[in-house]
Amino acid sequence: MKRFLVIITFFAITLSSCDVLEQLNEVKQFANCDFSVKSVQINKLGGFDFSQYKSVRDIGFTQLISLGQQLVSGNLPANLSVEIQAKNNKSSKAAISGLDWQLNMKNENYGSGKLNQYVEVLPGQITDFTVNVSFDLHKLLASENLQSILDLVMDMDNKEKLQKLDIMLKVKPYYKSGNSIREYPGYLTIRP
Repeated sequence: MKRFLVIITFFAITLSSCDVLEQLNEVKQFANCDFSVKSVQINKLGGFDFSQYKSVRDIGFTQLISLGQQLVSGNLPANLSVEIQAKNNKSSKAAISGLDWQLNMKNENYGSGKLNQYVEVLPGQITDFTVNVSFDLHKLLASENLQSILDLVMDMDNKEKLQKLDIMLKVKPYYKSGNSIREYPGYLTIRP
């Protein structure tokens, strides 16, 4: 009977180890995917819903005054959604169980958070996933005036403006190891 239990335990440990190695391989494949920022959408700025605005002219006078006051006070909170595209050029599946992210501009951190979502990219396929970002826009663009900030907010898909600001998103994937979630040992950098 003891011999039978030892054999069962050995097989259970072996199967568990194979599962962890497979998941680590999926995370490594995820790290090797080609990433790009597909779109950036401003959801809120200074407490106002900007998701439906198409240009600066859509912003009301009262909102402009409030945004100006917030800018002068040194606090202009912004919430945006960044849609990331991952392309798997390898022959095996890439997957993560979630990730940590950091928003950086010119090597300075402006926001961070978590994505608690499973993301899978099959071989030769493309998968999109969204990361929600909250940060202080005043800190991000402290040297710009209100009109320049609003112009950027309304034209976040402009690749030249984004590249000039040297914006990058760093992500640290999670993977499943048995019943627990573990962090990948480094960050992946995604630039627009």
